[in-house]
Amino acid sequence: ENLRKDGLGKEVEDGRILMVTGDGREGYEAGGPYDAIHVGAASPTTPPKLIEQLASPGRMFIPVGTYFQNILHIDKDADGKVTEKEIMGVSYVPLTDLNKQTDRGH
Repeated sequence: ENLRKDGLGKEVEDGRILMVTGDGREGYEAGGPYDAIHVGAASPTTPPKLIEQLASPGRMFIPVGTYFQNILHIDKDADGKVTEKEIMGVSYVPLTDLNKQTDRGH
């Protein structure tokens, strides 16, 4: 509904924008592998499923942590070797499952 209000109804209808609900820590395997993944909510730890879905080569930016969080810059090289680098401290909302997002878990 909000995408249509923003003038993006055609993009939704023709499949250029796909809305997926679920546990963000699980990613969206059907669309991968991804050259880049940008996560907009913090995970307590780096989700292994997201690293699996990262292409070789590929890059991910993800906030990781609970009370203290850092943006991690994660690279996967052409051979599949993964390296992580802390970029900076941040404060993001938590990456959660569908039940927590919709209050169905209470």
